[in-house]
Amino acid sequence: MKRLLAMLAMFCASVGALANPPTIRVDALAPGGMVIGRSVSCVKDTAGNLTINDVTSKVSPLEFSVSDQDSPNFGYDKAPHWLRFTIDPGARDAELVLEVGQPSLDTVELYSPRAAGGFDVQAAGDQIAWDARPVAHRNHVFRLAINAGAPATYYLRVASAGALIVPLTLYSAADFAPHDRDMQLLFGLFYGLIIAMFLYNLFIFLSLRDRVYLWYVGYVGNLGLGLFALDGFAFEYLWPRQVWWANHALGTLLAAALFFACLFGREFLNSRRLAPQADRLLAGFIWVVGAVTICAATGFVLEYGAVLRVLSAIGPLGAFLTLWIGIKAILRGYRPARYFLLAWGALLVFVTIGAMRNFAILPANFMTTFGLHIGLGLDVILLSMALAARIRSMQGQVIDAQGQLIDAAQEHRASLEARARELGAANNELESFSHTVAHDLRAPLRAIDGFANLLVLEHGKDLDGTGRRDVAAISRNARRMALLVDGLLEFSRLGRVAPGNQVVDMRALVESVLEDLIAGQDVAVRIGELRDVTGDALLLRQVWANLIDNAFKFSRRSQSPAIDVDCEVGDTEVVFSVSDNGAGFDPLYADKLFGMFQRLHAVDDFPGNGVGLAIVRRIVERHGGRVAAAANPGGGARFTFALPRARLVMPARSRQSQFTG
Repeated sequence: MKRLLAMLAMFCASVGALANPPTIRVDALAPGGMVIGRSVSCVKDTAGNLTINDVTSKVSPLEFSVSDQDSPNFGYDKAPHWLRFTIDPGARDAELVLEVGQPSLDTVELYSPRAAGGFDVQAAGDQIAWDARPVAHRNHVFRLAINAGAPATYYLRVASAGALIVPLTLYSAADFAPHDRDMQLLFGLFYGLIIAMFLYNLFIFLSLRDRVYLWYVGYVGNLGLGLFALDGFAFEYLWPRQVWWANHALGTLLAAALFFACLFGREFLNSRRLAPQADRLLAGFIWVVGAVTICAATGFVLEYGAVLRVLSAIGPLGAFLTLWIGIKAILRGYRPARYFLLAWGALLVFVTIGAMRNFAILPANFMTTFGLHIGLGLDVILLSMALAARIRSMQGQVIDAQGQLIDAAQEHRASLEARARELGAANNELESFSHTVAHDLRAPLRAIDGFANLLVLEHGKDLDGTGRRDVAAISRNARRMALLVDGLLEFSRLGRVAPGNQVVDMRALVESVLEDLIAGQDVAVRIGELRDVTGDALLLRQVWANLIDNAFKFSRRSQSPAIDVDCEVGDTEVVFSVSDNGAGFDPLYADKLFGMFQRLHAVDDFPGNGVGLAIVRRIVERHGGRVAAAANPGGGARFTFALPRARLVMPARSRQSQFTG
């Protein structure tokens, strides 16, 4: 019986211990502070209407339960929770600092007992403006002044639409400042890394205009700014009076970071080509995340607490989907995906840990609280390595492509050179054949003409009118054929002679040609300001001779024959022209004029062998130029030949002249 009573007494003592956590002794505080999560008891305010009088009532006491976690974690619970803890100051007065290390809490109210009874209230949380906080700090910080003597019991009311996690740390007033300084240094190093990677990749994007860097910058910038808000710095430095935005910024920035992260993964891994089915799933997921981002930024449909819960649920899903695409990319031989897989895998682990903490599956500790920071730090470093590997891979592809193009160009060049040699040989054979045939035809033609003339001299009296006409036709056509053969010989000779390259006074050439052609002809000739060029003087003189002779020939029947020789300098070429007011021609056939033996008028009307303009074109083309002709029937003609401007060597001579036969 005595043993049973003893066991019952021990059970009652243990139940009392569960309902009353250990008292916090001030003399036990360490220099780095004391985590007091296991020294508090908690009660849930399901209806959300409990007051400090209800919580402290002796008439209807509430059933507090002792916390079994270093940082009480209630998950996504909108209901307010009351926490109670007792501090024993010992024999001396104490100045303490209580830090609630969860900046995203909406409401944090500390009730401190007064010596005369009742409680003093200090209010914090991101539902009030920054300036209204009792202590200007990124976390929710309260100063406690405890008088020596009996222990004092404090009450803390907390509520949040997001994850309701309450990390509680108690410091002496002297120890809090060094701790805060050390934390600021660590945060400075972390955000310095994020800013450096953000700016570095932004500059790369501005230089390369590669969208993958834009998505990466969007991802790093939004996630870094989201953590800045999660750590309480954004409310402190960026929007201290924007209470509504301070609550919605975290969800908006994290949703935007997930949006850009998926775009980056899709572009970097080239999922459209390497994993088309998974790419369609990822594209749909991106649309969903985009909609969540809009809801988070506007408060439309989803309030910010719901946005955070949705992100905690779908964030790991998007990470797993992108991870799957990365694995497929590696299996397809895409080497830069290795770094991406390491970066994404590390981030996925810490994102999952953070989500499990938010849903109160894992306890709140250093790893679960700052896991996202660690993951992002590793992520930006590894992804930068992945981007560098991608650049190296693209450079290798470019080098390979350039090598293939060079090989193809060399093969094509060799083929063209071989073809050119074949064409050159064939052209030489053709010109040699033409020269041989033309040369061999000259003797028979002279013989035909000579025998026809001899026949007339010796037997002309025996020939009737028809016979004499036939013999005359034989002689006339033999001479015409001889002219054609001479033209063919001249044309083939031009193909074997390389043009010279000296300064040519074009005015002197024209005047020399006119001196030979104008005698005895009633033709007015005007010479404009002709520019000097480089080329073969003899060949260019032949060009002028053929064109001016043509002008004389076709304008002879005009009442007042006139010829104009001029020059125009353009941006890329210098154009010389010979114009007349003669018979002209049908412009539809202008291209045929420069072919061998091509004529647009009868021989009896305008004599010639049809080779002169073909010779003009060959000479001009061998100088790198071109020829053209324009006219109207009965309205005169204008022939031009253009040489490259590079052949222009000196300013025009300011001279004009008139020639009259």
